Amino acid sequence: MKALIVADGDVHGRHLLDAGLLDHDADGRPLVIAADGGALKAELAGLTPDLVVGDADSLAPLTVDRLRGQGIEVRVHSQAKAESDTELCLREALRRGATKVVILGALGGLRFEHSVANLLLLTLPELAGREVVLADATTSVRVMGTRTPDRLELHGLPRDLVSLLPLSEVVHGVRTTGLAYPLAGEPLRQGPGRGLSNFMQAGEATISIDGGRLAVIHSRLQTEVPVDG
Repeated sequence: MKALIVADGDVHGRHLLDAGLLDHDADGRPLVIAADGGALKAELAGLTPDLVVGDADSLAPLTVDRLRGQGIEVRVHSQAKAESDTELCLREALRRGATKVVILGALGGLRFEHSVANLLLLTLPELAGREVVLADATTSVRVMGTRTPDRLELHGLPRDLVSLLPLSEVVHGVRTTGLAYPLAGEPLRQGPGRGLSNFMQAGEATISIDGGRLAVIHSRLQTEVPVDG
């Protein structure tokens, strides 16, 4: 099952669905879950949530009533909770059996710490065997290493940027194909920017690792930009 989570960061429209991140196919419409104020971002993007989850600190009571009046389930949690609203949505998607999850609105917005927390959600051990990606209009973020060894295929265009950023002290056995600056079974260490701003040579690239946690950030370029710097 596919799920689309809409958080309260930057949401640029539902064209991302048409770009193949969460395409409509024979399986039908994806489950749409909004994280609190993400319900309003979903509406602006032309999406109707099946469920809204959060502590309602970004939704006025009249808005909650309106959503419920439209037949949308709204679950209001206490603000004194251990999980972020986006984490609650992700766990609900997993509980319902989602094997592919796209999270919109997880990046940008006014709260940088929320972007970092959303990235780290991708390290949850419960995500092993599932495809979960953070996405905005130009960027998709995945984390490798919930299972090891791990392998990822990327599809894009020549000159798309690909950054490999360790989320563990060391990522072992990093191998790449289709990137301008290849890695051949060597480690990437947390801190140095060696994996930053590589780029695709054609329409496909692969990354594999033997161990550790690795964030893979794929940036689809709108215009030609320098790759150095």
